[in-house]
Amino acid sequence: MKPIHLLMIAACFSLGAASQTTVAQTDMTRSVQVKREALKMGLYPPDILMRYQDRLGITPAQRKTIVDAVTNFQANVADLQWTMQGEQQKLQQAFSTYNINTEESLALAEKVLALESRFKLAHLELLITIKNTLTEEQIDTINQEIKLKRKTLGTMRN
Repeated sequence: MKPIHLLMIAACFSLGAASQTTVAQTDMTRSVQVKREALKMGLYPPDILMRYQDRLGITPAQRKTIVDAVTNFQANVADLQWTMQGEQQKLQQAFSTYNINTEESLALAEKVLALESRFKLAHLELLITIKNTLTEEQIDTINQEIKLKRKTLGTMRN
């Protein structure tokens, strides 16, 4: 890993830990960004399906599949998030010294990045499961609802 990458990682972690308010705002912003990215890829976060479940005509079997997928995701990533937070704290501590141990810091950074990758893959698996549960008509309907909401929000901002 190049020194510039190490500096970028250090900056990200130190900025993220600046204050609890900033972390909460960052988490909200990240959540919105993740939702937007999922929608751009043609995938649907569970909260959107919950919001439009009546209009989509979600069946009891679909609901069970989606709820089971979300429950499984939450169970699998809970421990992962705890581990990731612990490793991020270790990395922040490694960066807080006057003379950073490069090998140790890079090894910690690789651990954090690997954990983040596992989390993102688990999230992607959830979104794929959700989409595969929907019918073509439901997908068309949710896309129409999203376009309508964007249009409405765009009108409200002007």
